[in-house]
Amino acid sequence: MKTGLAQDTTKSAKNLAQQIAKQMAREPLEVLKTASSQVTGEEKRSSGEFQSQPQTQEEQTKLIHHQQEIQDKMKSSRLIEALERELGDIHKQDIFKDLQARITDGEIIPLEDYSELSMEQKQVLKAQMEAVAFQKKQHEFAESQGGGSLFGTAKKGRKQGGQKQEAEKQQTRVEKPVPPSG
Repeated sequence: MKTGLAQDTTKSAKNLAQQIAKQMAREPLEVLKTASSQVTGEEKRSSGEFQSQPQTQEEQTKLIHHQQEIQDKMKSSRLIEALERELGDIHKQDIFKDLQARITDGEIIPLEDYSELSMEQKQVLKAQMEAVAFQKKQHEFAESQGGGSLFGTAKKGRKQGGQKQEAEKQQTRVEKPVPPSG
């Protein structure tokens, strides 16, 4: 036994199916009109996105010319930005080389005044200043000791060119075959 609700549901589903079948019978080509876009995956533009196509050849050439101008402006602005960055990098390298030369001459430079330098460049310059200061102290100590070096002098090896002779010896070395033990 079917209840009233179940009967209504089946009747309404049946009626809906009949209505759809009648509508499709009246409009068989409507399905085919949208089928091509569904198969190819094309999407229709909404009315806000729709642009009217230029009607004349002259309007088309103006549009193409305008698009090319915009692309040229974008390209030139990117090139100018790249050149400006490159000039900035060259300027930083020039400052860095100048500071290195001044530090080598013994000048003490406050690196905080040069904000355009990177942290790595500042660290290199700081290490260079420390090395120059250490060399000065070593030189002053050597003069006070009577010309001797802080670390002394290195002894010379007995063989002159020992590594070279060893390399030649390894190249000419011939392995002797070992008889099988048995």
